[in-house]
Amino acid sequence: MRGEQESQPLLLAYEEKPKKTILDKIKEYKQGITTQTILVAIYTLLYVITGVINSIYLKKTFNSFANYGFYVNQVTNYGYIPIFGSVVLFEVLFTKLITAEQRRFPWYKFLIMGAIDALNGYIVVIGGVSTSGPLAQLLNQAIIPVTMVASFFFLKERYTIPQLLGALVIVGGVIISLYPSLANKGGNTGNILFFNLFYLTQAIPFAASNIYKDIAFKSVDMDVWYLQFWDVFYQSLIGTLLFPINAILPKPANMPFSEIPGVMKNAWQCTKGDNTITTNCGTDELPCDDCHGAIINLLIYIAINVTYNVFILLVIKHGSATILSICQTIRLPLTNICFSQGWIMGDYKIDFNNLSIVGLVVILVGLVGYRVGSLVKKKTTDGVDGDGSGDSKIIPRFGPGGSEVIMEAVKTMPLIIPKTDQQQRSQYFTKLGILTVASSTPSSSSPFVDPRSIQ
Repeated sequence: MRGEQESQPLLLAYEEKPKKTILDKIKEYKQGITTQTILVAIYTLLYVITGVINSIYLKKTFNSFANYGFYVNQVTNYGYIPIFGSVVLFEVLFTKLITAEQRRFPWYKFLIMGAIDALNGYIVVIGGVSTSGPLAQLLNQAIIPVTMVASFFFLKERYTIPQLLGALVIVGGVIISLYPSLANKGGNTGNILFFNLFYLTQAIPFAASNIYKDIAFKSVDMDVWYLQFWDVFYQSLIGTLLFPINAILPKPANMPFSEIPGVMKNAWQCTKGDNTITTNCGTDELPCDDCHGAIINLLIYIAINVTYNVFILLVIKHGSATILSICQTIRLPLTNICFSQGWIMGDYKIDFNNLSIVGLVVILVGLVGYRVGSLVKKKTTDGVDGDGSGDSKIIPRFGPGGSEVIMEAVKTMPLIIPKTDQQQRSQYFTKLGILTVASSTPSSSSPFVDPRSIQ
């Protein structure tokens, strides 16, 4: 017997598998393509397309209403109320999607959310009028490091080295992008330094909104249309109360109290396509009215913004937040290329310059680093298998202050379960070096409860 064992070869012979041809690989690839894969690909492509169009028509709307930023802010807020109200009414009358628990949800939480989003939208509109489209897209990326800082302090979130380095690179890219305005070398881009910096501050309420929603809505499965209706309802009311700020802002946002009726009248005329400010104008501080097609730009923007946010939900539902964040990174250069095309932007096209290209490249490097760091973190986080789905819960944001930057859902701290008497005794005996049944023999009947198992 021993001799037979010694005669066995150290390496067993194996049958070599035939090499796969290119046709075989193509067949295997086709078999892996399911209806779900095709659906995700279509939703992803439409998300990128509608996202680019959303940014373009937002800036076109700003260009049309350059002297009426506050008016645009109100119209884009109140304009969503009948849209979401109609959907909510249908759900209440014909479905059971809006539960009694959702209706009992505290109204003041909607109010706080609406107030934060109102401030965010106000800053985006007022600052965006005097901030070029390409620069606005780059400044939007500052939302990532600001949200990271807020999450660190308020949600005790911790980040990987690649995420931190990516955030620092993004900050560097933002500074590079702002340099022409800081050095007063904006050229004919329509950038005004004050409003560029004003626009940049929108990252603060945006981050605050992300943090608040993570805290206030983490324990409830809220119907997205019901949530959005109350968000835009309170956002509209509170946004209207922000008009005193315009009295202290420089032109073209300046709107003293005594001039409010006249400005609103001129804005309505602009909506109908009639120019009012046509003389003693033509500067960045007081641009001449260019109201031709203003209502068309506004309506297209609202329609495409709703469609864009719907595709965000679809990509999250059928794909993952990782796919969404990758596509968002791709959107950035595509959008800025569109802003440089005369056949798209007309007289408002912004040509690339050396600094804008450098700023774009630096920010893209930072975004890639941040996304890679996020993937690494998800693979090492309990309950997430690396596909990006995890516990991502993204609440879309409609309107000018909407989802230009998608942040991965923040994992809040696990629920701390009070220890039972048996657990305390077991822990005490363990410290004394005495093993007990509960501490030495894990079983299904163990009193120790994993907080993540609690739904």
